[in-house]
Amino acid sequence: MRRTILTGINAVIALLLGLLGLNGCGRKEYGTPYATFEAVGTITDEANKPVENIQVTLKDRYRPNRDQRRTFPAVYTDDGGEYVIGPYNGFFPNDSMDIIVTDTSGIYAPDSVSVKVDYDRSKVAWGDNWNKGAGYVHQDFQLKKKH
Repeated sequence: MRRTILTGINAVIALLLGLLGLNGCGRKEYGTPYATFEAVGTITDEANKPVENIQVTLKDRYRPNRDQRRTFPAVYTDDGGEYVIGPYNGFFPNDSMDIIVTDTSGIYAPDSVSVKVDYDRSKVAWGDNWNKGAGYVHQDFQLKKKH
């Protein structure tokens, strides 16, 4: 008897919610936000001369635990001191990233910076709510020699 009453009450509540248009979260999308991301820049010494073979690493700042932060494959500067990280397609959009510069030869002191990333949605198709657009960062570094 009790089960029949509860089933009836549940049916009435479901009917009322349906009539009022309350059908759960209201959005029928499932997925993960994604974007395209690229970081570029130039690395020079104190005399503004380009420095080649400097390692540049990108780390996300999204994860609260530093050990769980995602590190992207390192790139090295060319003979003009320029580096290009990416573009990464399908990248999980983060609002800020760390760019870490390391001289593996040991001549220059390491450097790093946290950069804010803004995403351009101007070329995103209407209705593609998971696509956050394209993120682009230009960050130059001037390295100092170790003493």
